[in-house]
Amino acid sequence: MAKKKGFRLPKWLVNTLQMTILVAILMAVYNFLGPMVFKNGSYFPWWTFPYSVVGALFLIGGWNFLSHRMNIMHNQIVAEDEAKKKRAEQIRQANAVKEQAEAEKRRERNANRNKGKQQSR
Repeated sequence: MAKKKGFRLPKWLVNTLQMTILVAILMAVYNFLGPMVFKNGSYFPWWTFPYSVVGALFLIGGWNFLSHRMNIMHNQIVAEDEAKKKRAEQIRQANAVKEQAEAEKRRERNANRNKGKQQSR
């Protein structure tokens, strides 16, 4: 019986969630512990915290998604360039083999022609 593969989130989404959770924790710590350390500091109101987390989720998610897409496009371009280089190398090698065969034929013709001229003298 075949094993079922579990559903896996894309890597860019996992990275987004990890970074957003980290940012949310740091924001909460800053807002909670900040007034204890600096009494006169300016801190954000708690009711804005969920909006900040959602905003961070969208910003970090957008950045990670675009970065992921750019990496895919870059890898495709690199693969195409390597394929072009490989094709060019194969064509160059095929042409070198053809030129070598033609050069051998030319040498044979010239040798036969020279033989014929030398015998007639």
